[in-house]
Amino acid sequence: MRVSRITGGLLALALSQCNTQRASLPPDARSAAPAVAAQTAAAPASAPAQSGALAQVSPTEPLASAAKPLAAPELIVPESQIYRVPDIHPGERRPLLIFLHGLGASGKTAFDVLHLAELGARERIFVLAPDGDLDHQKRRFWNAGPSCCNFDHAAVDDVARLTALIDQWRARPDVDPARVYLTGHSNGGFMTERLACSLGPRIAAAASLSGAAPDSASECAPSAPLALLEVHGDADAIVRYAGGSVFDSPALAAHPAIEQGFRDWAKRFGCTGEPKSAPDLDLDARLPGAETRVEEYPSCARGSVALWTVRGGSHYVGTGTQAFEAVWRFLSAHHR
Repeated sequence: MRVSRITGGLLALALSQCNTQRASLPPDARSAAPAVAAQTAAAPASAPAQSGALAQVSPTEPLASAAKPLAAPELIVPESQIYRVPDIHPGERRPLLIFLHGLGASGKTAFDVLHLAELGARERIFVLAPDGDLDHQKRRFWNAGPSCCNFDHAAVDDVARLTALIDQWRARPDVDPARVYLTGHSNGGFMTERLACSLGPRIAAAASLSGAAPDSASECAPSAPLALLEVHGDADAIVRYAGGSVFDSPALAAHPAIEQGFRDWAKRFGCTGEPKSAPDLDLDARLPGAETRVEEYPSCARGSVALWTVRGGSHYVGTGTQAFEAVWRFLSAHHR
């Protein structure tokens, strides 16, 4: 993906979303909107693959009288958001990658902007990009917990729906159940980390891009080993690296600091000792040098956890060509 292919029109879309939403923000959240818009406008300097498809929009205050609709009982993924591996040999099984979009985005736009079909064709993997439900502002979201992003408090159990989707695909004779991978950006990153608490042996590895871990007090006890990667920019103005509330809104539950979430996952996986550093990575062509610090706990009883901190990275780290390729290499190196 080249910047020229995706940035211009989609960047304008992201700015438009921020501007049109700001008037309806509650007073305690309005102050966050200029920071969100400013970060979006500046993102080409630090995020070559930023797009309106992946950008977040500021939440409005949920209406006390708003209806709380029940979600559809299952997720139906349109064919335009699926890559199917052709010419499967008899008895052959190929990996499956599932990508979860951010708030206000969609599986279709993410599928197109991130060129997931091209990845699928090159690596001969099945790829799915499902859609979350629509809130009362017609923004697609995942109910990933109290921090993000079910602002309407709708009765939607995305853990159950995504688990059922994964089970459906794992049961296919052409999908390798030992090589099922999950990744998501922002709200999709939050959802990825919540699913890591409950999916057990269903996935081999997961990557959260600009999301955050569940609070340490949350019920989260992975029942089987898996490899988890967190990728986060330390200059993220939407999901703060130091922790806090999404959009800096006190109306929303706080998420832990990214490094604290990293340590919490280490405890859940039974890791011992201190994290070890690996050589820095160059994930972002717009930032100088190898800007990403790599840390991983080397000794864990159940799975593993790694943190890639993008120095100077905005909310859109992990969505450029270099970064997404590195994330895929991490995921594909693991199997059950």
